[in-house]
Amino acid sequence: MVKPAFRHGVIVGCLAFVLFYGINLLVGESGEIMQSFGMAGMIIEEKHHHIEPGDYTEMWIIGYNAYEKEANRERYKIFIEEAMVYNLIEEGEQYMVSASSIRKDEEYGYVYELLQIANQEQYQLTGSGRIK
Repeated sequence: MVKPAFRHGVIVGCLAFVLFYGINLLVGESGEIMQSFGMAGMIIEEKHHHIEPGDYTEMWIIGYNAYEKEANRERYKIFIEEAMVYNLIEEGEQYMVSASSIRKDEEYGYVYELLQIANQEQYQLTGSGRIK
């Protein structure tokens, strides 16, 4: 049988680890507070990209929460890592989006990286497709 003091020590240790890990997620490597968001209805206003041949490609979208009043509306700048994902996103469409901040920005407050995106208006397939 496990002694209660040992059990409490394990629980406290686990909670301390979770708290430390959570703080590291909220505070970036530079020590800045990180911001994350998820919204069920983001309207994509603009898509942009910049290519430096042989060096890098940057892809980003600008959008806003479809359910906010226009007077309170904030715009979000979200960078996208995968070109395949970027190519499937359409301007003027509504998506479910989650993103996490990567740095502060003068124009948008924060700049984000895309974590997840889904088009809630269209039918979504699940599972694996057969290749024959």
